[in-house]
Amino acid sequence: MYKPVGLTSFGVVKAVRKITREKKVGHGGTLDPFADGVLVIGTGADTKNLSNITMMDKSYIAKLKLGMTTDTLDVEGKITSELKIPNISSNDLVNILKEFEGHSYQIPPMYSAKKVNGRRLYQLARKNITVPRDPVKIYVSKIDLLEYRGDEVTFSVTCSKGTYVRVLGSDIAKKAGTVGYLISLRRVSIGNYEIKDSIDIDSLRKSWK
Repeated sequence: MYKPVGLTSFGVVKAVRKITREKKVGHGGTLDPFADGVLVIGTGADTKNLSNITMMDKSYIAKLKLGMTTDTLDVEGKITSELKIPNISSNDLVNILKEFEGHSYQIPPMYSAKKVNGRRLYQLARKNITVPRDPVKIYVSKIDLLEYRGDEVTFSVTCSKGTYVRVLGSDIAKKAGTVGYLISLRRVSIGNYEIKDSIDIDSLRKSWK
């Protein structure tokens, strides 16, 4: 399925459940509401395969705004700080991005669905509560600069399960000597499931008989 900007992943699941009239519907990997792109949906007995799909590498195209950041590290949050952007070239950014290839550790953001002691982090974050989070090992197999214009950096990345591209964007900005947050994020593939083969909710509704 293609998940549009503004809809939650569970919103897509609800729509598919209503269209197909299947009681058991699930998805293979959450996409944030501000993001769009591929969302693999399983229905009925096929939902048992979703755990394997969530383990697949995922590819994204992200646009990072430099010079300011938000509490959510994306466009939906509140601006929390601003910092001058140093004089950096496209070549500088290419070199910075390449530093993120391979294995590394990432601390999950407070605004995420990850659970700590049985509670989702975003529920705590909305109450201005911050709790310690254990670093998670991630793997970035490929990251490339697509465009650098003004204060915006567009990059593509293929990464392992558990990678938060919002955190990656923030870390890239820090390496560049400033702060930043994602203003757009598109998931273009999950394993062999590609965005060009996905269908939107309206198309599913029209084709379902």
